[in-house]
Amino acid sequence: MAQANSSRVIDTVSDAEVVEQASLALFELTLKALSASRQLSVLQLRVLLAIEQHGPVNLGDVADQLDLSKPSASRLVARLVDDGLILRRIPETDRRQVELAVSAKGRRVLGSLHRGRQRKIGDVLDAMSPDSSEALIQGLLSFAEAATTTARR
Repeated sequence: MAQANSSRVIDTVSDAEVVEQASLALFELTLKALSASRQLSVLQLRVLLAIEQHGPVNLGDVADQLDLSKPSASRLVARLVDDGLILRRIPETDRRQVELAVSAKGRRVLGSLHRGRQRKIGDVLDAMSPDSSEALIQGLLSFAEAATTTARR
């Protein structure tokens, strides 16, 4: 029994290494799309994506989600506000809070980045056999679902 468990641990580590390598390849495609746009740094993109996914949010939420200090998050947000990518709003329900939301310009920039990344990913998928790309897609769907479930715990 211990043998089977230790062998599965080895397989899990090996599997995790494979997934890590694939995630690094995806990250590299993201960086290429980002550098092609020449509009945002990686940190600015993380802030914009966090606000897009969870917004509207306040500055503390952004700092917490990205594990940044509030002063660092504030500087990043201020730059994105100055660039017109994020809107600051004071909600009617609590005038002491400031909500951050992605602006129309920010959504256009993110849309362009998403499309650029999807084109690069599409090129990679096209280079794969149909069976392999289908298996990858099914596996990634399952992985994303399990990651969401695990994150909730």
